[in-house]
Parts: sequence; C-alpha cells; structure tokens
Amino acid sequence: MSLNVSYKKQSAFGIFFILLLLFSIEISLRTYEYITISCGIFENEVFKNLNYLEIKNICYDNNSVTHGNSPFYQPIPNQYKFTMNINSDGFRGSEISSNDSNIYKIFLTGGSTAFGFGSTSDRTTIPAYLQTYFDKEYPEKNVEIINAGIISADSYREILLIKEKIIQYVPNMIISYTGVNDSGGYSREIVLDEINDIDESQKFQLKNYPWYRTPFVIYNLFNNYTDEDDITPKTVPSENFEKLSESFRNNWSQSCNLLKENEITSILILQPSLITKNIPSNFEKTYSPDPDSRKYILENYANQLKLLESDCDYTFDFRNVMNNIPTTIYFDNVHMSDEGNKIVSQKIYEKILPIVLEDISD
Repeated sequence: MSLNVSYKKQSAFGIFFILLLLFSIEISLRTYEYITISCGIFENEVFKNLNYLEIKNICYDNNSVTHGNSPFYQPIPNQYKFTMNINSDGFRGSEISSNDSNIYKIFLTGGSTAFGFGSTSDRTTIPAYLQTYFDKEYPEKNVEIINAGIISADSYREILLIKEKIIQYVPNMIISYTGVNDSGGYSREIVLDEINDIDESQKFQLKNYPWYRTPFVIYNLFNNYTDEDDITPKTVPSENFEKLSESFRNNWSQSCNLLKENEITSILILQPSLITKNIPSNFEKTYSPDPDSRKYILENYANQLKLLESDCDYTFDFRNVMNNIPTTIYFDNVHMSDEGNKIVSQKIYEKILPIVLEDISD
C-alpha cells in the first residue's frame, strides 16, 4: 500500500515538475520576445510623445497578435494585450451586443488600417472613434460599430469575411474601407458562388491557443520576421493595371449585390495613403517612397467607384482627405497616427450620419 502511495507521489511530483518547467520556459521566452522584438516603424515622430514602455507595448502587441486559419486569417478570439483586445468573436474591441433589433449594427471591414495597426489603444482606431461620435451625439439611436479589420487583408479576404461570417450577425450596414492592399499587386478575383463554407476542422492547432507563446517565439527565432516586411513598397508592372482594376470592380460588385440581397446597406470607401497626400511633412518625406504604380492603380480604382454606384448603395473617394495637413500623420506609407484615424473617422461620420438616421427612422 505504501509503495502505491509512493508511486502516486512520484508521479504527481513529476507532473508538477514538468508543468513548472513549461511555465518557466514560457515566462522566459515571453520576456525574451518582449525585450528583443523589433519595433522598427514604431520608432517614429508619430510616437514621440510616448515613453519607451508605451511604444514597446504597441510594438509587441501588433507583432504578437495571433491569426487563425486561411482563407481570411481573422485574429484568434480572446486575446488580451497591453494596447488591444480581441473579443470572443475575433474582432478588435469590446464584445458585440446581442442580436437586439433596437441596435443598429455597423461593421467596418478593411486591412490593417481599419484594424488599427499602430493605434495606441482600442479606443483610437477608426471604428472606435466612429463609435465615440455616435455615442456623444446620438446615444439614443443605439448605434454599434464593430471593428472587422484584418491585418494585410485585400478585397478578396474582406469579402470572404463578409459572406462567411459578418452576415450571420445581421448587420444593418457594412463599411468597406479598402483599396491600398489591392493596389500593392493583389489581383485575386472572388467568385462567391464557388466558395464553400469555411472549414473549421483544425481546432487543435497550436495557433488556436495564442495564450501559449512558446511555439510562436521559437518559430520567429528561426524565421527572422520584422514588422517592416509588411510595408515594403512593391512596383506593379503596368500591364497588370487593367487586370487589378477589373478584379477590384468585380469583387466589390459581387459584395454589394450580396448585401443588397440581404437588405444590408453597403458603403465602399477608397482609403487614403501617403502617396495621395499632397503636402507630406518633412518627416514623412524621409520614408521610402511608394512606387508610382500604386498611385496610378488607386486612380484606376477611383474610376471604378463610378461604375460601382449601380451595385453599391454608396461609394466615397477618400484618397485626398489628408490633403493640406502639413503635420506628420503617417508612420509609414499606409498606416496613420491616432490623429489620422480620428480625421478619417470624422469624414466617415459626416458621410454616413444622414444615411443611418434615415434608416433608423424608417
């Protein structure tokens, strides 16, 4: 009997020791990751009023947020970090309200600019500022803004997210803040009728458990990834311009018609970038210039907006909303400071407010 007890104690001690070892390794690697992670673009005039730890927290959070499976790579749910939170539905910010018919739900889709890459908190992203305006001026209207941005998403991934997930929340409006990622050379054209539901069978992959950082740190140690990898300007051959424009138009035509079928108001916004700012600050002039091809492609996209007016409820060209602002707004060629997010959100608010009020009054 005493021998059996001894074996149980040894087994329990062994399990405890293994767990303690794994915990120690996890803490050590988390500390190593935090200290050594490359902050690159975050060491910038835009963040000059922040201290070292505040910049480090932004840098760490944006480089360590974990994304799920293909094809749209939405963030894994339930990630809680220094400057951002991913809720239980995989969207940045607070939890989504229940399907109360008295709540007017607006989803804002897009890439890292919509998500708020580099924002100092969940409260300083474009969707969050938009929420603030409605809460302050029309609290009785019960308007809820959901941040559905995904880092590096192009129109293909945005539209796939809309079809496969967002529609299930029965939104009243979807704002697609888009264009720049497509202009970098993407030309994938989505065919909604040929897409099956997303496969959710891979539930036990390590990346589905972002609270365990050990495998991610080890992976990054051997792959030498930095945040600059996502923003390196790429030249697009001129012969691809027409193909990119057609893909852009066809993609959003399908998306807007899908939303129309589901009685959801569609808003398509062509977003700004540094290359479309007419007065860059002295600091912004020091960035690696975007290739001219991106500017020409964005001009082509603007022409496509006119053709999309018959499919989408509303289209807006925001390429020039940062014109005549001489201060530093961008901390790279695409991503903006909190102040830039605030300016964009104010412009969006001005455009959609009469639409929302009319929808609610109907």
